[in-house]
Amino acid sequence: MGNIYCKFLTNCLSFHQKNVRFCTTLQLGEIVSVYQENPKELADKICELRRQIKDNLLSNIVPKGCQNCIYRSSEKTYNDKIQRIDLYYWYHCNCGCFYCSYRDETKGEFSDKIIYGNSKIYQIIKELYKLNQIDLNNLYVNVGGGDIGVLKEFPKLVDLFLKHNLNFSTCESSGIRYLKPVEKLLKKGKGAITVAVCTGNRDIYKKIKRRDKYLQVMKNLKRYVLAAKKYKGNIHNADNVVSKYIILKGFNDNIEEVEKWLLESKKYGLTCVEISMEFCWGIHTKKGQKIENYNYEIFDYVEKRTKELGLLLKKNTTSIELMQQGTY
Repeated sequence: MGNIYCKFLTNCLSFHQKNVRFCTTLQLGEIVSVYQENPKELADKICELRRQIKDNLLSNIVPKGCQNCIYRSSEKTYNDKIQRIDLYYWYHCNCGCFYCSYRDETKGEFSDKIIYGNSKIYQIIKELYKLNQIDLNNLYVNVGGGDIGVLKEFPKLVDLFLKHNLNFSTCESSGIRYLKPVEKLLKKGKGAITVAVCTGNRDIYKKIKRRDKYLQVMKNLKRYVLAAKKYKGNIHNADNVVSKYIILKGFNDNIEEVEKWLLESKKYGLTCVEISMEFCWGIHTKKGQKIENYNYEIFDYVEKRTKELGLLLKKNTTSIELMQQGTY
């Protein structure tokens, strides 16, 4: 195949709960550290390992965990800076979604309490800026993990990235707390937020999320849309506020619930929606099984109905890949 050059290893940094990784694809990737060193030592270690990995890849020495990765590529990138940072390093959440992929770690518990995730991470990123390791023109930040609404250092992180000319950040949230840092990103045209609402019905929302917060979430989404519209540089900026529908068997796996969700999205001023299979548990528990027919039916319906309602539709890419192959 010739030389391998992987942008996920050379241009990305992913902060997880238990370690720092270069790989951001949730593949096996190279682990940098388990946060044992101080922030300055960790930043220096990241710099050295980035150089080492790049040299190894150019010599066709592929890390063991990467040898069967589907994202391997022979296409060379000419940027030596970190262009993507993932923040996935805390479990704590203010929502109790029964399908959550972190339930093994959280034991299904949730709380509105605001906590620190990891005090070292802010300092590590500051050090990497000092060391000129981060691309000042093209940095993309992806925020997931638990919920950003209960992550105490989230406002400080947003300010740090904006200070250094952040290109764009996507955030996933329960939507239960209205977040000023997200509002700031939207007003500057520097961010997007996705909230998995999964229904247009308060009672169904309570069953899925184990919180009676449907109306609060929808009102917050409306506020985010209004904030996004204040950015003058892009008339489509409101499309960066997204209501997501994850198809959950026995809860919302029917056209009637999908229609309620779409109409409610329109009612609250949303201009963009996303449709997704529930694949996190499916990939682990249904490996080799056929994708259920209702997924295809709902995807087809949403594609047709969003056009009629004038809504922009995003289709979850992992869902599309699974549906094309036909099995989990």
